Amino acid sequence: MPIDVNLDGFRKRCNYTPIEDHYAGQGQLPSFIMNFLTGTDILVCKMPGEVFEDVKKASDIGIENKIKLNDAEEASIKQEYSMPIPNMFEDWITQLIDHCYEFHKERYGIVTKGAQNLHIVKMWVNVMEKGDQHYPHTHDHSFYSFSCYISTANDDAPFYFIKDNKGQKVNIDKTSEGHVLIFPSQMIHTVYPKKTDGQRVSVSGNIVIRPC
Repeated sequence: MPIDVNLDGFRKRCNYTPIEDHYAGQGQLPSFIMNFLTGTDILVCKMPGEVFEDVKKASDIGIENKIKLNDAEEASIKQEYSMPIPNMFEDWITQLIDHCYEFHKERYGIVTKGAQNLHIVKMWVNVMEKGDQHYPHTHDHSFYSFSCYISTANDDAPFYFIKDNKGQKVNIDKTSEGHVLIFPSQMIHTVYPKKTDGQRVSVSGNIVIRPC
């Protein structure tokens, strides 16, 4: 059975607590609120305001230009558009991943110099209308992936992860706006059919390891 998690209730349900990241003390990152969903490799984080505005502006450009990704139909939705990679967001999320994850580090046989080896190679904006669904898929040719919530409604289409034959359901509502989910790219994930009116706008992307 899936674990039912509501982004509005992280403080009491998932030990979702504010922390002072060590990067903040170095002036590299603002403090932020984050936590891994219990028993998973899925990181949930509230984006600092200026970082959210940075990615939102880039998503607006993607929606305006309407450059389609042309992915396979079974792994895409009707309105999926390429978008520019915002610099502030890339700096923030790569430092966050380097601080929170170890899959790209020596413990797993990979030697890197930290966040400077992590790069976003692709970002796109997803616009879901009532009846749309995103089928189960993974992201090839990348190490980490993410989903940022730009515009959502109460009882919106939930996100769903699958690992080791176990499911993790993440409910999406209005308070999900400004949050990002980060996860290993090979983790199977999907979005339930959207049953509510209005648009559900999110931004997705892939991160790779590159030599300095």
